This record gives sequence, C-alpha cells and structure tokens, in this order.
Amino acid sequence: MEAILQSWIDYVFIDQTDKPEWAGPREQIPVLISETFERSGELLAKFSDEQLDQGFWHLLSEGPPQFMGTLANETIPLEPRLRAVRSIAPLFEQVMAVRSTSHLSHLDDKGASPLNSACYMWWDLLRLVLCSTSLVTQVIATLHRQLVIPHDACRESALHGIGHLRRDSPQYQKQLSGIIDEFLDGTPGLRTELIAYAEQARRGELL
Repeated sequence: MEAILQSWIDYVFIDQTDKPEWAGPREQIPVLISETFERSGELLAKFSDEQLDQGFWHLLSEGPPQFMGTLANETIPLEPRLRAVRSIAPLFEQVMAVRSTSHLSHLDDKGASPLNSACYMWWDLLRLVLCSTSLVTQVIATLHRQLVIPHDACRESALHGIGHLRRDSPQYQKQLSGIIDEFLDGTPGLRTELIAYAEQARRGELL
C-alpha cells in the first residue's frame, strides 16, 4: 500500500505535461486521499507551495480524473468516503495552517502564499461533496473542526464552505448558524474583516 500511496502522491503533485490517466481502481481513491491527508505534514513536505497549490487544484478539479469526486460516488462504500472527508481537517491543520499565509483571499490581500488559493477555494470546488446527503453530517463536523484552527486563511476557508452549505441546504441553516455564532463568541481578537465575512456566511450571502 505504501508504494501505491507514494506513486499516487507523486502523480498528483509532480507537474507532468499530458499526464496519463491514473491506472488504479476508483474505489481505492478515497483511501489514498485519507492516507495522504492524515499524514500530510510528513508526506507532502517535499513539495513546494506552488506544487502543492497546483496539485490541490488538480485533485479538486471537476474534470477528469475527478479524484475528490469519488467521495460523492455512492457506488463506493460509505465508510472510506467518510474517512476521506474527516481527513480534510488534518490536512488543514498540518499543511494549510503551517504553509499558507494569514492573508484573506476574499479581500485579494497582497503577498499571500500560492497555497492560499487552494486553501480558500477548497470547499467551493467540493460542491458535490458539500451537498451529498450521505456525507453532510461528517462535512459539517469537519468544517467545524477546521473553523477553530487558529489561522485566518483556514478560518476563512471553513466559513466559505459553511456559507455555501447554508445557502444550498436550508435544512442545516440553524446548525450552521450556531457553529458560526459559537466561533464568533469564543474567539476573541478576530479581524474585523473576518467577522464581517462570518456574518455574511451566517446569512448565506457568500458567492
């Protein structure tokens, strides 16, 4: 498994022109995602911020090979897909919070790390996963865990995801608004701009 994992990581994060199609079975992808993200601080350390950003966009792409799209694929057993959703939190804790800068992407802050781009757009590009009824409980738990990471770019990314989920899935509005209120009440010293963004997310106004 370790050899397959390393091969898959290199496939995703090492830029290659005209990459061949990934030859492994689709049902194995959620496991590879989980194994990578759960140990991402170690396994992705060899890549530059630019390589990571490019690789994450490749991973999140809605076009082929749709790696993250396998998480919403109901023909794949549920538990590996739930584990993959859970593993997003350690990715943000071990990589995004360590290597992204604290710039806020919705303000187009200058001087941000290349990695901030994927960090900010993460849940926007995971709409199929975000709105999957079989995954939603774990998605909400993962967003909640991400929101309390003490890093503004990770907080902004979580709020971005919560805002979209709140708008697209009205049945979870009360729960999601409660998570945002808990975050605002329990996190002193937040930037004014981040507070305003959180309030937009609570109202479901984020694009």
